[in-house]
Amino acid sequence: MVKRFKVWVYNEGEQPLVHDGPVNNKYSIEGQFIDEIDTSNKSPFKATHPDQAHVFFLPISVSKVIRYVYKPRRSRLDYDPQRLQVLVEDYIDIVANKYPYWNRSQGADHFLLSCHDWVS
Repeated sequence: MVKRFKVWVYNEGEQPLVHDGPVNNKYSIEGQFIDEIDTSNKSPFKATHPDQAHVFFLPISVSKVIRYVYKPRRSRLDYDPQRLQVLVEDYIDIVANKYPYWNRSQGADHFLLSCHDWVS
């Protein structure tokens, strides 16, 4: 599978909200995955061209969104999921307008990683 399965990581966006994540707390699997597949460039799963990819990774760090977008946090009500939804929709609009890959599958082969305990 290592020789065949490939993941394309979109280059759009800037740290700290994308291309970065925590690597040393209870949500660190998100940051470790981003580091492994995106920033370290060592993963055998990383596609060098989007045409090689089987899936497409949106490197948005939910941990960093919580840290930087959801400020100030005075109560649980400050965690309005609409903020995260708007941020992700904006990112998708950018990649959908720049590349054909989102549009050919309506995003069915795209994913982001979120290791959190938010409940509606």
